[in-house]
Amino acid sequence: MNLRYAFLIVFIVFKGFLGISQSVFDNVDTVNYPYHLWNDVVISTCNTASKVDYMTIEEKNIIWLHNLARFDGALFARTFLSEYIKKNSVKYTPYVKSLYNDLKKKAYKLPLLKPSKHIYTLAKDYAVWSGKKGKVGHYKFSYRAKKSGHSRFSENASYGYFIAMDIFFDLLIDEGVKSLGHRNNILDLHAKVIGVSIQPHKIYNYNCVIDYGG
Repeated sequence: MNLRYAFLIVFIVFKGFLGISQSVFDNVDTVNYPYHLWNDVVISTCNTASKVDYMTIEEKNIIWLHNLARFDGALFARTFLSEYIKKNSVKYTPYVKSLYNDLKKKAYKLPLLKPSKHIYTLAKDYAVWSGKKGKVGHYKFSYRAKKSGHSRFSENASYGYFIAMDIFFDLLIDEGVKSLGHRNNILDLHAKVIGVSIQPHKIYNYNCVIDYGG
């Protein structure tokens, strides 16, 4: 099946909640949305977690979005970012403007992120712990960095979202974060592997932890 028109709804049951999961490429407006600008081979190649059996569809889609943005930031800005902003009525703030500039100038054929089960386990353990405790932030980050076995380790955390698009663009736009730390992690030249886990959170309903190793 052509990935552009794939429509997949998967019901995923976590302890305590039920989520509806969608493909990154679900879109009823297939005529005007510029999918034709993306090469099918590129789309497939960027989906590095497609055959992984330990992550949910949404977790895999987050990796997919990372790689599409890293492979061709300018095209990603014209397609996925512009469509997300339009559909969600996102205000064109200085952060959104700077994101367009960063994608056009900094993101071009960056190394594609490969899924790592070890990094995934670190992300999942922390997401589960944060969710049960109702915590936010990066508690014991140095412990995870050391345990990762990588010389470079970084982490993003999102709260309140379950769908890949919402999680990814919230972190990529990084509204109100002066350091743009989340965005910089997503577009980090030195990142090579990634682990993503979405878990229940007793305060924000959901939390997502994304760990990177390089």
